[in-house]
Amino acid sequence: MNQSAAVLFRRLTSAHPAMARAGPLGKAALLLRLGGTALLAWAGYIHLHLWLEGYQQIPVNGPLFLLDAIAAFVLAAILLAWPRPLAGLAAAGFLGSTLGALIISLSVGLFGFRESIHASFVAQSLVVEAIAVLALLAWAVLVAASPLAAGVAGRPGPPQAAALEPAAATRPVPSR
Repeated sequence: MNQSAAVLFRRLTSAHPAMARAGPLGKAALLLRLGGTALLAWAGYIHLHLWLEGYQQIPVNGPLFLLDAIAAFVLAAILLAWPRPLAGLAAAGFLGSTLGALIISLSVGLFGFRESIHASFVAQSLVVEAIAVLALLAWAVLVAASPLAAGVAGRPGPPQAAALEPAAATRPVPSR
């Protein structure tokens, strides 16, 4: 892995604990993460509700509704327990694919089933999933782009972080 890929991976898999206390940006990041997580769980609830109300009888799509609900709840739990940009990107990608499947089902049909815009929870699903995708993407970008996210577990962050530390290089080395 080259150095820039390693830096990107480190930023996506780490979150600085101080990010939540980093003023307005930290508060915005927290609200985006919690809001996106709540919307993700809401999308999971919609799919579970529809599955229980009869979608389980639809071949292929029925089991996918149950799988979608379970995956949404699992990803929401992961986002709460492991608040990293990579988790946010995974959740946004999942919701984007769910949203895409709904749009395909509305337009041409999916696995032999064509959804109607007038069916229960269709309009609500479109809105909830679209807003959740935007919130989770915004959160992931905000956290990954934060200067605090650059320093991971004691590793020095960007050059401006080094300027805040005392100049260790100018201290004399004690002689024996």
